[in-house]
Amino acid sequence: MDKELYIADARWHASFEDMIEKVQRDENKTVYYYNENYIKGKTVQYEILRGIWIVYHDFELKVNEFFPVEEKGIIEMNYCMAGRCELDCLNQKIFYVAPGDFAVAILSSGSHKHNFPLGNYRGISITTTEENLDDFLKNMFGKTRITSYMLLHKMNIHGKFMILSNNRYIQDIMGNIISEDDFWRERAIVKFSELVLFLIDKDIQVSEIKGKYFDRRIISKVKLIKEDVTENVEKYITIKEIGNKYEINTRTFSECFKEIYGKTYYAFIREFRIKKAAGMLLNTKNTVGGIAMMVGYENASKFSKAFHDIMGMTPGKFRRR
Repeated sequence: MDKELYIADARWHASFEDMIEKVQRDENKTVYYYNENYIKGKTVQYEILRGIWIVYHDFELKVNEFFPVEEKGIIEMNYCMAGRCELDCLNQKIFYVAPGDFAVAILSSGSHKHNFPLGNYRGISITTTEENLDDFLKNMFGKTRITSYMLLHKMNIHGKFMILSNNRYIQDIMGNIISEDDFWRERAIVKFSELVLFLIDKDIQVSEIKGKYFDRRIISKVKLIKEDVTENVEKYITIKEIGNKYEINTRTFSECFKEIYGKTYYAFIREFRIKKAAGMLLNTKNTVGGIAMMVGYENASKFSKAFHDIMGMTPGKFRRR
């Protein structure tokens, strides 16, 4: 698998060359620095042994969505450190991993995609294949009965994926799998070995989706509603009004919105309005009362209280600082 194509098939209006500002390579590591017109941040790829890739992401998107299209037959592990990652592993069924969550999946088709709905993401991916994983296990443990089948079989029982939410052992492994010391590669190999052994343990507690996944059609509709509402933030709209206007069940909307963005609709919109107001306080000479109305508040008093709750100070003090 050519790892340089890891994001090359993303659905952009720009070419791959436009998205990458600079590439630095050494014997075992490739660093992609993005063009800040599209993405602020970087991706670092490490090949710890043949066909075993550790990929570290730390970026902020300046476009609405980012869909790296993966190859069929890949075993992929994702650990979210910050932000939120959307995974499509269930034949148009979408689920999400939040900070501290770990997911491992078998990519059964080339249509598997990732998306980062909060616009920022920091996390680690590990990709390999069944063949390369078997070679890794033989190199590590010699004449061992441990094979990739033990992991794949366990994943198949759970629908070709497993999710572990806030597992401390996983968090310790993934938090130390990448280092910058002289023996980073050796440490990464040891940590990856620990991870595989932990995942195939028959006693591991694997999280079930428990209904928290949605059809892509519903996901797309909720995202469009969110875009519409945030673009017209001066017109405050309730969930009941959303249900009537967009012809969507209010309970479905509320549950789906929280899964996508990690917060309730009301909490998300409240924070969005205040942060937009903060930008206006810094970059315009509009009065506090005028800004309050521009972000959908009927009076300055309610606006000031909400602003203080989120920003920790009054609008006036924020502007002076």
